[in-house]
Amino acid sequence: MSKVIGIDIGGTKTSIGLVDIKLGKILKKIIVPSKKFKNDKKNLDYIVNETLNFSENIKVKKIGIGVPELINNKGIIRGSYNFNWNNKNLVNYFPKKFNTKVDSDVRNHLRAEKYFGYGKVSKNFIYINIGTGLSYSHFKDNKIYSGSNGFAIHFASSKITLYNPKNNKKTSLVPEDLYSGKSIMKYLNKYNNNNKKLSYLTNISESLASLIGNLVNSVDPHMIVLGGGVVVNNKVFRNLLINHIRKYIFSNDVKSIRIVLSKLKVDTGLIGAAAIFR
Repeated sequence: MSKVIGIDIGGTKTSIGLVDIKLGKILKKIIVPSKKFKNDKKNLDYIVNETLNFSENIKVKKIGIGVPELINNKGIIRGSYNFNWNNKNLVNYFPKKFNTKVDSDVRNHLRAEKYFGYGKVSKNFIYINIGTGLSYSHFKDNKIYSGSNGFAIHFASSKITLYNPKNNKKTSLVPEDLYSGKSIMKYLNKYNNNNKKLSYLTNISESLASLIGNLVNSVDPHMIVLGGGVVVNNKVFRNLLINHIRKYIFSNDVKSIRIVLSKLKVDTGLIGAAAIFR
């Protein structure tokens, strides 16, 4: 049976779909709010119930889930960036008749790209998701690298502190708070003037590119795949970002690295959630 129910839980919306994981094709899909209630326990119950309603009259017993949180190698959520679900294993919230598996959403993005997108031809690539937050995943040595604990998905979520001894000044910030897709859209909506929008996108894309460039310097991938609504839907930002990334790659041998937009675009997470069972 190649059909699996996928659940891609995002910071604002959740996609639930029936996916043919042999073809990488979505056969049926619904979208529901991720934050219908103020209480996150109610939000989890709501997503589970919507999935069970969706599964009625569908003879499928496998459910793959993607969550925008840290998830350890045992499938336990370890964090509460988007939802107050710390220490929960979402497998336990579905009836036992289902074979349910859960993973980090960005690893699902990469998984879909590996099976059905540009990753088919690459043995070593990273997927960078510019969505509600900023995250990445790395495919190498014929598997998705998750790290010793399962937390190898963040490159911009913790505070960075820079001290300049020339002027005795210190600057601290959390890049994800300023450069995520959520933050970019928030600021873009404030500007009515196109010149101001372009100036903002130029500056913010360079800042984000410096982080991505240093990530490339650290893990040395063969290819970069970019995903997330802001790069999928905003061509100006995407082109600026790609051009700036190359400036911050240290080795001249790597500056020409292939940088592509996700082939599966907005459905990457949903297809990847189902593809946990491939």
